[in-house]
Amino acid sequence: MEIVDLHGVRHEDVTTIIIDACSRCEIPFVVITGKSSRMKRIVSFAAAKFKLSVRDTIDNPGRVIVVDDENFFEEN
Repeated sequence: MEIVDLHGVRHEDVTTIIIDACSRCEIPFVVITGKSSRMKRIVSFAAAKFKLSVRDTIDNPGRVIVVDDENFFEEN
C-alpha cells in the first residue's frame, strides 16, 4: 500500500498533494497526517472530490487510509 507522508507540509498545501495522490495512487493508500484533526479534515475534503473516504487506522492515530467505500467493504 502506498504512503503519502504529510509531515512538515503546510496545511494550505495538503489539498494539492492529496488531489495528486488520489489521481495517481492505487486505492486504498495511507496518509500520514500526524494527530492533527485539521490535517485529517483537509485530507478528507480533498479525497471527497474523487468520491473517496478517509478512515482512521486503529493501530496509529497519526495515519488515515483513503478508501473507495464501494470496493473497500466488499474486499475486507
